Amino acid sequence: MKKAYLKWYYGYKNFWDELLFFGVVDRIFSNYPEIKELVVEVGNKVRMEYWVKKNHNEYLSKDSYKKISFVEIKQHHWRRLTHLISFLGFWKYRSYFKFFGGWEVLSDERIFPHDWRNIPLLFSSTVRKWRFMLLGGIGSPKKRRTKILYKLLLPRAKGIITREQTSYKTALKRNRLVTIYQDFSQNIIENINCKKQTKSDSYVLINCNLKSRNTKAKQDIIDFCQTHSQHKKIFFPCDMNDDIYCFYDLQQDIPDLEMYDWTKNSLQDSLCLFKFATAAIWARLHFLLPLKLYKKDFSAIRYAEKIYKMID
Repeated sequence: MKKAYLKWYYGYKNFWDELLFFGVVDRIFSNYPEIKELVVEVGNKVRMEYWVKKNHNEYLSKDSYKKISFVEIKQHHWRRLTHLISFLGFWKYRSYFKFFGGWEVLSDERIFPHDWRNIPLLFSSTVRKWRFMLLGGIGSPKKRRTKILYKLLLPRAKGIITREQTSYKTALKRNRLVTIYQDFSQNIIENINCKKQTKSDSYVLINCNLKSRNTKAKQDIIDFCQTHSQHKKIFFPCDMNDDIYCFYDLQQDIPDLEMYDWTKNSLQDSLCLFKFATAAIWARLHFLLPLKLYKKDFSAIRYAEKIYKMID
């Protein structure tokens, strides 16, 4: 393949999406050096171009950087038009080899068609010609329509790279070209260069999102902060469009809670914040890997299958 298209939704100011970008792209070019052009689908082209330009020297070769371009997903009624064009076969990138990815690249925890039935609906030619790979988690199929989807997609994939044993066993039932790979961000997390911690005060990290926000989760966070009353409390909003609302809600009960704006810092600086933390309580799966790799004391607010799979 010389031309490839990466459909792994990179949202606007989502920390883990923007971190994963470097790991996924590096993996693709390492496995397929013959690729001359890689088009990456993003939620905000301007933001991703800025982010990659700011951080690429640390994580991408100059050759790889030159091969990358971005295409922005159009929202609202324009997005529907884009879907129609793709469905009718007039899409500009129809002939490109596709990499479909995500933390859960296939799962039935989302509503139709975002339970990944949009792959065969929008990329029917790609699926028919077996010109795609799946990267990420494979959720346990519970619904009948999900099982049908798996039967259609999994055998046709040119390869499947999963991140843990449950996904591996699920995919292996339908496709022998399945491998387990450490999370795409792991090399980036492990190989950061942090300056010595200069601040004498210690701190704990906190995160929650709208999906996990409930009375029990809030009380767990309050109790955690009381247990660490002598530490500075820093809220890390993985998704600036979502988690920030939880911050303002928590601040009513935790007045000394501060927010860290990672969009104004380099990727390396933000990862160093994890490395020097004393402890953490979190809801998003995005927090799991750096906390585990840096051997931090952490508590998890469990609300989705993927969190249980990565913890247990």
